Amino acid sequence: MRNATRLFHLLGIALLSFTLAACSDSGDNDPTPSPDGGGDGTTLVPTQDVTTEAYYKGDLYGTSTGNLWINFISKMEYDASEGDYVGPGYILCLDFNTTLAENADFATLAEGTYTCNYASDSHEAFTLNVAYGDSYLLRYAEGGGSENFDITGGTVTVALREGYYCIDAHLTLSDNSDYDYSFVGELSFLNRSDEGQMSNLTGDVTLSGMTQALAGYYGAAFTNTSDYYTIIIAGPDYDLDVNYGASDALMLTLNVTPGSTDGIPSGSYTVVDTSTAIDFYPNTALSGIYDPTYGGYFGTWFFSTTGKLEASLRGGEVKVTNNGDGTCVFDISLQDGYGHRVSGSCTVPCRVEDWS
Repeated sequence: MRNATRLFHLLGIALLSFTLAACSDSGDNDPTPSPDGGGDGTTLVPTQDVTTEAYYKGDLYGTSTGNLWINFISKMEYDASEGDYVGPGYILCLDFNTTLAENADFATLAEGTYTCNYASDSHEAFTLNVAYGDSYLLRYAEGGGSENFDITGGTVTVALREGYYCIDAHLTLSDNSDYDYSFVGELSFLNRSDEGQMSNLTGDVTLSGMTQALAGYYGAAFTNTSDYYTIIIAGPDYDLDVNYGASDALMLTLNVTPGSTDGIPSGSYTVVDTSTAIDFYPNTALSGIYDPTYGGYFGTWFFSTTGKLEASLRGGEVKVTNNGDGTCVFDISLQDGYGHRVSGSCTVPCRVEDWS
């Protein structure tokens, strides 16, 4: 069997950004109500029209601190042909050194004041990484084009109020200008460390509302023993072609009989450990892993954008009935590394594409 990690880049999918009620750039949007937790009788109101992407990398620098970063992305159109956003808008990336998470699947950003130390590589807790362009601001112009500014100094204060993160940043940019930023909203840090179960489920999930599927045929990419399909099953508010949307989605990687080019063969597919399997035999499903070398998901996963959930599925089985008319029945009985079940049944049109 070929080494699977050599080919994970073939399957890298767009990271699912979690759309949250979030932050307000004091220079671009209306100001956020004062995040005082209601101390003066006001109710904390999250700001709008910003997507956040937040990731936890664990003790990345070997300093007994937890590294995590957040991308704040203002509401913009994405130009697929250019592979970039079209403004007006911005992306702000803040790269924090915080306390180590007790569980990497449920990391948090500790309250306190984080200081930019441009001359230091200590990566001690309550600092912001800026020395090598780790934290930066991208400003997108209307109609296209962007400017990139490194963050070179300043402070970021983090507080928790009413279940929301309240982040106030007073920063210096690489052109020596001042930049203030405020965020009020929820954050969920996706696990990108080598720890945990790669799942932030806290209970069972019953799949519902699945209306469509796309099956990509890869042929004998890993082994001569089987060919495989990667399948995305999703609800109506999900774009299968860009692999993103508001609806929940399930990703499957199924090993099939060699030569099964015209669709997924009917049968039961049992999840096996992608990392330790001796070979990838037909009628198996590969467990979900995330390979940081190529920055992509692989195997079997559950995603919920609106629920801010992501789960590597590491056990169970999927039964497929190919109706021969362009539709398939998927009977799902899967579970994550904590034993939380992801289950359900759906009959959906399944588009087949040759990606071999």
